[in-house]
Amino acid sequence: MSNSKWKNYFDQKAELHGLSVKSSDYYDDTSFFMQRDNTLQWLGKLKNKEILDAGCGVGAFSEPLVGQNRVYGVDFSEKSLEFAAARGLSTMVGDLTALKFEDGKFDVVLCIGVLQLIEQYMPVIQELSRVTAPGGMLLVQTLHKDSIQRKVLKLFERSKKFDKMYAMDELKQAFLQHGFEHVEFLKMYHPFQFVTKGRGEGILSDMLCTSFAIKGRKRIG
Repeated sequence: MSNSKWKNYFDQKAELHGLSVKSSDYYDDTSFFMQRDNTLQWLGKLKNKEILDAGCGVGAFSEPLVGQNRVYGVDFSEKSLEFAAARGLSTMVGDLTALKFEDGKFDVVLCIGVLQLIEQYMPVIQELSRVTAPGGMLLVQTLHKDSIQRKVLKLFERSKKFDKMYAMDELKQAFLQHGFEHVEFLKMYHPFQFVTKGRGEGILSDMLCTSFAIKGRKRIG
């Protein structure tokens, strides 16, 4: 879908569900909290950091970080940002390929459930890299293209909801290309309530993994 159609889609969800995580695009509440809790635990303890939630929606994912950090939220859905602001995020309507922040502003940049909504993802990775401080962390979460479950679901889908899904190595190469190192993965296996962690790929885990997060640290110098 085009950006304007996605904007209308999320504006309508926020109008209907408000602060509820149902305003996000997860399978259900259980899936959302499982992914959020495991991802933030994997990210590690954060205190007194400048954090960007790029494509923040209603701010439900990064809300636990607000208390001890300055969290900024950027999204194209103005209605969603109303609720993100209520959660304590410093919000801004914006385009993730042209962020209105200086180079290296953020200690941590999150981009959760966004890349599957766009066809051209490299300009987004490039811009997220630009605003990540040297030594800072970029974490992206998205859908896994090589999942058996997703391949089966595609056979029965009447319409194409997501514009793109990703192989883990594809995003790893994008991270490396944009100056990130120590790249790691967090793999999720919907509908099961567990995750696995690692630096590399595994044939069986990749086949069963339905979504994943990838993080890397911006090279210094």
